[in-house]
Amino acid sequence: MMVFLEELMAFLGRFHPILVHLPIGILLIAFVMAFLELFKKENPYLSAIRLCLLLGSIAAMFAALSGFLLSRNGGYEIDVLNYHQWLGIAVAVCSLLLYFLYREKSGALQWARKILRFRFWLFLILVILLGVTGHYGGTLTHGKGYFLEAMPQAMKKTFGVEESNDELLIVENVQEAAVYDGIIQPILKQRCQSCHGDRKQEGGLALQTRESLLKGGENGTVLKGGNSKESELYARLILPEGHKKRMPPKGRTPISVDQIKLIAWWIDQGASFDKKVNQLTQSKEIAAILKKLETGEQEASQVLYADFPKAPDLPKDKVDAWQAKGIKIIPVAKENNLVLVNAINYPQFNDKDLQELLAIKENIVQLKLGHTAITDQAFSTIKSMPVISRLHLENTKVSDNGLSQLKGLQKLIYLNLVGTKVSAKGLSNLKDIPSLKNVYIYQTGDRDSVALKALQGKVRIDTGNYRLPFIATDTVRF
Repeated sequence: MMVFLEELMAFLGRFHPILVHLPIGILLIAFVMAFLELFKKENPYLSAIRLCLLLGSIAAMFAALSGFLLSRNGGYEIDVLNYHQWLGIAVAVCSLLLYFLYREKSGALQWARKILRFRFWLFLILVILLGVTGHYGGTLTHGKGYFLEAMPQAMKKTFGVEESNDELLIVENVQEAAVYDGIIQPILKQRCQSCHGDRKQEGGLALQTRESLLKGGENGTVLKGGNSKESELYARLILPEGHKKRMPPKGRTPISVDQIKLIAWWIDQGASFDKKVNQLTQSKEIAAILKKLETGEQEASQVLYADFPKAPDLPKDKVDAWQAKGIKIIPVAKENNLVLVNAINYPQFNDKDLQELLAIKENIVQLKLGHTAITDQAFSTIKSMPVISRLHLENTKVSDNGLSQLKGLQKLIYLNLVGTKVSAKGLSNLKDIPSLKNVYIYQTGDRDSVALKALQGKVRIDTGNYRLPFIATDTVRF
């Protein structure tokens, strides 16, 4: 019986994410009506306010109860959890108090008469409590810095929000360093533990200790020593950009290519937790990446673009106009005035919008146009952007027509054509781009193996046909 009750409480706790939104919407509607009431001699909204407060207070109590049951499963930072829990209880109590104050008979109660004229201000406090409670709830779910991370650059400057810059991993005498403690664990801490650490374990997976890493998550183990391709820890890192299972998830700071290669190397060498770097076999590529750790020459934007020419200052009026549309202009190398342009929040972005970006053509080093309305006409504009190094065209209407126009992009190293109509014939036009290293063509058109092999001699062609080990508890094969 006790086991059944424990399982039942754990099950009911899972309803918290659903129930928690009910009081928020209901109480906010009530507040809007209470605000409008201030400007009217009569009160046509009183009955509606009263009903909303009753329903909102009941919903808040159920949300608080389900949240308590969910918290019993653990996996949350205690301080943040406590703030969220007690603020949620305060919302329930405050909304219930307001319900009594908005009842017709409330004026007959002696205690109510003393505070009746302050009930709107109590309502305002309730709304503030809702916002703060939601903030801590978002922190529990998505990790610290979740809101500030996505704040537009202009707002960060206005409010003096400092951008979080990950410290570069520097290892003195790297060959004598412990592989796991000195290299792999710091990478996991930097890139993965905000969601898979001691305060939060998405999918039941924690990566902060050897024991938790070997244990795995709800769907089984994530590490298979000697075989990186069958280790989910690595396989999730190399899924195509935009894949819902790719890690780190969309919106988080991506893990660098060098860091992914180091993780694969460590796993393929047996995933030892005790050996030093010099005790493992190293290819020339891995040895070069390890050498970078001694000098700090990792894939930070400032390093990647250190040899790029300095671009003109950005036209503030135009940047503000683009930002207002949802086109993000993000600095990646401030000393060179270089930027990343991302149209993720403006799916209507088209060829005409792209032509307008020619005003900052010498500043754009990364261009993300995935899932937008551009066509092959875009190539005639992109070819005039001389310093582009990373170009995202995934899930757009581009095809073979126009790919040849990219030949002049001497700094292009990355091209994403996932989900387009580009074929092997069109890809043959890319062999004349000397700097190109990676091309992603998952779910594209015809992929003639002979044509692709000819190109693969110079460029890494990623078809995206990855296969993760199937675990019985999984519901989806990749």
